[in-house]
Amino acid sequence: APLTYGELARRSGALAARLAARGLRKGDRVAVMMRNGVEAICVVVALARAGLVWVPVNAQLRGEGLRHVLRHSDPALIIADAEFLDLLGEGAAPILAHGGARDDLAAMLADGPRFDGAPSSPEDLFAVMYTSGTTGPAKGALVTHRMLRLASEAVALVSSARPDDVFFVWEPLYHIGGAQLLPLPMSHGVRLAMVERFSATRFWSQARAEGATHIHHLGGILQLLLKQPPTPQDRAHGVRIAWGGGCPPDIWTPFEQRFGVQIRECYGMTEASSITTYNDLDVVGSVGRPTPWFTVRLLDENGREVAPGARGEIVVRTTIPGAIFPGYFRNPEATA
Repeated sequence: APLTYGELARRSGALAARLAARGLRKGDRVAVMMRNGVEAICVVVALARAGLVWVPVNAQLRGEGLRHVLRHSDPALIIADAEFLDLLGEGAAPILAHGGARDDLAAMLADGPRFDGAPSSPEDLFAVMYTSGTTGPAKGALVTHRMLRLASEAVALVSSARPDDVFFVWEPLYHIGGAQLLPLPMSHGVRLAMVERFSATRFWSQARAEGATHIHHLGGILQLLLKQPPTPQDRAHGVRIAWGGGCPPDIWTPFEQRFGVQIRECYGMTEASSITTYNDLDVVGSVGRPTPWFTVRLLDENGREVAPGARGEIVVRTTIPGAIFPGYFRNPEATA
């Protein structure tokens, strides 16, 4: 069912007020392990309004990876879908359940108290987002409200977003790729059409049903779609643009030709407001040029620019203080 601004304001405000009444204070961390849905959006907005710090927990995490995030982030509260309660066990933090036999969250989101707290400033923490942990235990990147806004502005540049565009959202909100879309309806007049998870077999029929104009690609999604048997639905949709990161050059043109969409590639990382460069010039295989608030140089080991075509270290600097993250949560060594 559609989520209106009015409903989002009422439900997130009620939750923010009730969390404050329970003693949660600005800067407290709240871990959230939920799949995409209306309630998940209301939770994230409520935390942002209350000045609480969202700790998104990957729904695929299990075992030591999950324990590490919860132990390291030390949340004051956990909000989780009922399916994850057994995984979470009995820890130090109280748990608000969503769905199932004990749906605590429903009552917290119900119409009731209005939240009248002061709004957060751009420099305030919005989230602690744990990276994939490819170089060791996952690190918690500190993401401010300003960084989220810059990330969404960069998405608008990558995707050439226009009012009334419809973004098909399969990307989970616990990843920056999904989270950065939340400000877009308010700032650019687009609509987010959200599904619970990615499905290669249902992808184009879902996109068509939602009237989608944009799809997001990341982590092998385009390859999975290309491997599906050709059908008349391949072009029976209104999608104009596939935006995202990691499109291999060899499938770039075949994908565009088969599905009738334009690939718009970008490059970035959570630590630098998600998107550093974007390609709006139709140059196959390129991540494009820097967004207006970043500069990018390729330097050698002595700090000198490398020759064109040579490899170098990517060095990103910004003209907007705060566009690059303040550091990793409780990890000064990694920050340094």
